[in-house]
Amino acid sequence: MIEEKNGGGALPPPKVLILGVGNILLRDDGFGVRLIQSLEETAFPPNVQILEAGTVSHQLIPLFRSIDYLIVIDVVEASDAPGSIFRFSPEDMTFHSGQKLSLHQISLTDVLQMAALTGARPKTVIIAVQPKNILWGLELSDEVRTAMPKVKELVFDELKKIKAINYT
Repeated sequence: MIEEKNGGGALPPPKVLILGVGNILLRDDGFGVRLIQSLEETAFPPNVQILEAGTVSHQLIPLFRSIDYLIVIDVVEASDAPGSIFRFSPEDMTFHSGQKLSLHQISLTDVLQMAALTGARPKTVIIAVQPKNILWGLELSDEVRTAMPKVKELVFDELKKIKAINYT
């Protein structure tokens, strides 16, 4: 446990959720879920949770109320080379969500906006990879699979930066 002095007492480490999103049936779109699956054997401290969210759902909102930080792993269409890695916050996203016909069409930005309306505002960082192939299939492209170790490293760097873990 990381101990920091705060008026004579130790601050508890922040509560963090590492959330992998995407559809594993659409090849590279499943990157976030596949990364979470690769972390399942990691011995995280109790303040760090990992979760495969698949396609994002409004049902995550209550969970967001119980955390301080949210690290989202996903893919992003950035018109860059497949496997390129991006780190950004929800505030960096400038697109607007269009009209939805059902709750099954909810995006990550929609869920974060709904959560904020309920008072759930965890500090959020998104680590995303440029996909190569989002057609039907279960395998990640070589370019996206090759990005996985670097994305894991970035996740652990985030955890260290916010003092959620003290690994060296």
